[in-house]
Amino acid sequence: MDKVLTLAEKKGAEYAEVLEQVSSSTIVEAVNKEIRQISAGENKLYAVRVVFEGRLGAAYSYNNDYAKLLNSAIANAKANDNIIDFSYAKPVKKKIVTKFKVNPLDVDIITKKEFVQGLDDKEGFNNIPNLRLTYNDIVQEHKFMNTESSEILWKDCATSLAIVPIAKRNNELQNYVKIVRDKGGYEVVKNAAKDVKEAMRKAEQMLDAKLAKGGKFKVIADNHLTGVFAHEAVGHACEADLVMNNVSILTGKTGEKIANEQLSISDDGNLKTWGWTPFDSEGVKATKTKLIQNGVLNSFMHSRTTAKKFNQKLTGNGRAQSVMNRVIPRMTTTYVEKGDSSFEEMLAEVKKGYYLKDSLGGQVDTGGGSFLFNAKEGYWVENGEIKHMVKGVSLVGNIMKTMFNIKLIGNDMKYGSGFCGKSGQYVPVSDGGPHMLIENATVGGAK
Repeated sequence: MDKVLTLAEKKGAEYAEVLEQVSSSTIVEAVNKEIRQISAGENKLYAVRVVFEGRLGAAYSYNNDYAKLLNSAIANAKANDNIIDFSYAKPVKKKIVTKFKVNPLDVDIITKKEFVQGLDDKEGFNNIPNLRLTYNDIVQEHKFMNTESSEILWKDCATSLAIVPIAKRNNELQNYVKIVRDKGGYEVVKNAAKDVKEAMRKAEQMLDAKLAKGGKFKVIADNHLTGVFAHEAVGHACEADLVMNNVSILTGKTGEKIANEQLSISDDGNLKTWGWTPFDSEGVKATKTKLIQNGVLNSFMHSRTTAKKFNQKLTGNGRAQSVMNRVIPRMTTTYVEKGDSSFEEMLAEVKKGYYLKDSLGGQVDTGGGSFLFNAKEGYWVENGEIKHMVKGVSLVGNIMKTMFNIKLIGNDMKYGSGFCGKSGQYVPVSDGGPHMLIENATVGGAK
């Protein structure tokens, strides 16, 4: 790999990097114990990226002919009409290993199949006719070298189980999605049986839930919904390419007060969460980036090209789904910083309102500033007491107004996990924060 970097400089490249990605993964999917998908395999990818005559060029292959890849990358750069700005970084020499107890590669696929099928135990759950379970593990080795003399090796491992029961009573259907996933090996799912039962219990409870009434209310968002707000409503609006292309509500607002002073939101790839990204796809070390600090817009998340364009420091947010994809600014672990209020204090503030937990997805317009999050769970709160579960409930609003309507921020912290889609690429991310009380929030309901 180092020889092709020397060759790149001889050919006149201002910068070059060489990447290797080796992945081994397993998928086992079962519906009511019937196997719908089962596969295991290895994938190897190699890539070279260059800055040549001020233009960016890249090439990738399933073969490690780096000299050929270099020539293709230079040719692609010459064909590129866009002159780019490019930030350079200090050299890094680092070996990173994700900790695990049981290597998924040491567990045969028959054992994984039988494990997934064995999790389907519907005894005592008479209203669950359908249960989908999807197990996935991936072991990856990332190698990165560049002309800045950086050498990075990251041996990563992640395991997950998606649990989707469907509850039915008469003609009504309700489902509940629970995901168990973390950086680590086969041990991540060792206690999944209790998670499966919890998901089935929640799905059955949804059958008895009352329809939510829409309107203006005080809303307590749980840790996960707080995280979704941090990621979707604020995080995307702080990705520098969206800001640069004027499709962010935060364009031109750096240094302005855009929220209550108690609100601080950060992105940090160093946190050992699902979104842990110690180095980004450009070999830049992860940093803690304070996006909003005490209500003031502080910074954006950058790739090498956007950091130079904005004349800001590199943040370690240049990410790509794989070496086949172009690098763009992406989040890692985005979260609301901890406050000093307790959950009990928040409940006491709510005379009539909702406690909303987690998210089933939604919509965000980063340019216009509107958002809609469908809550996974909802509860009606009256006079400081949680009364009953509701269904069909969502949190709707304007990003800027909502950030000024945040009254209390909790002293607890939790992080969620997921995959973030942008420009056709999906990368693992985490979000999180404490409980959060929002005043005058718009709640969408089916009633």
